[in-house]
Amino acid sequence: MKIIKKVSNSPEETFDIAFELASRINNPCLIGLTGEMGTGKTCFAKGFAEGLGVKELITSPTFLGISESYSGRFPFIHMDFYKKVVLRNLIEHFQKNKSIVLIEWVDNFEAVFKEKLNLEINVLIQYLKDKEGLILENKREIIIENSL
Repeated sequence: MKIIKKVSNSPEETFDIAFELASRINNPCLIGLTGEMGTGKTCFAKGFAEGLGVKELITSPTFLGISESYSGRFPFIHMDFYKKVVLRNLIEHFQKNKSIVLIEWVDNFEAVFKEKLNLEINVLIQYLKDKEGLILENKREIIIENSL
């Protein structure tokens, strides 16, 4: 397992970190994103999609649960488990179709179904804080665990 830690000082840097990661992806995979509300998970997903060459507009699929894009190097399936968690067989359906599946709030899958998904890449985005524990504006730590 390879672990990469990066600090982002802006939404643009979060986008660029995700873009760089996606540009190195050569195989379909399952990616989980975790982090508190507002840390930049959707910004990361947008950068990742652009790194795959996706041309469609990427927005948060919070209320739809799933959005599908087919214009990039791989089909890009963007899921959001904040409000709605889908069954494993739907995730596996997209994996069988050689897609990259990126799931925001992936930790909610385990909370609902009491089982873990086999993620190839796990991304944690967390706020950086000062010595008093106050959140530093726009500063995030992005930890990428990659088993590919």
